Amino acid sequence: MKIERRGMQFDHLLVYQTVQPKANWQDGIFLLEDIQLTEGIYQNGPIFFSLSPESDEPKFGEFHYYMPINGAVTIDDSNADLQFEQDFTVSKALVMRQADQTLDFYEAEKTLRTYANEHSITLEDTFYCVILEVYRDIIIDLYIPIQNEGDVT
Repeated sequence: MKIERRGMQFDHLLVYQTVQPKANWQDGIFLLEDIQLTEGIYQNGPIFFSLSPESDEPKFGEFHYYMPINGAVTIDDSNADLQFEQDFTVSKALVMRQADQTLDFYEAEKTLRTYANEHSITLEDTFYCVILEVYRDIIIDLYIPIQNEGDVT
């Protein structure tokens, strides 16, 4: 298990946001892929999403799905769940490649939060999953932004 500290940055993003059951995490990915095909938008980076907990319902989460695209687009006002963002940055995060011996990204999240606790690092509640397609397989990189780093003595 390899845990790294690094950031991520993307420009020109199509963003879809929704509150849905955590078990349906792939739905937003399918929606963005469909928009890419039907609207002729060129994807130029990996799709990724964030998941923030819903305090009143543990089986649900607030999802933001991001698709890097080749340039700015105008979004029709009729679709309030879809927007364009010029850029996106997470400057410092704990990162783990999900394929490094964990069953899924929820297990990887627990591993990163345990590591952070052991090293006096405060993490944000929201985490990000970057979906990488490699040789027809899916690899997920999990990023949890660092809020504060305690004394590392």
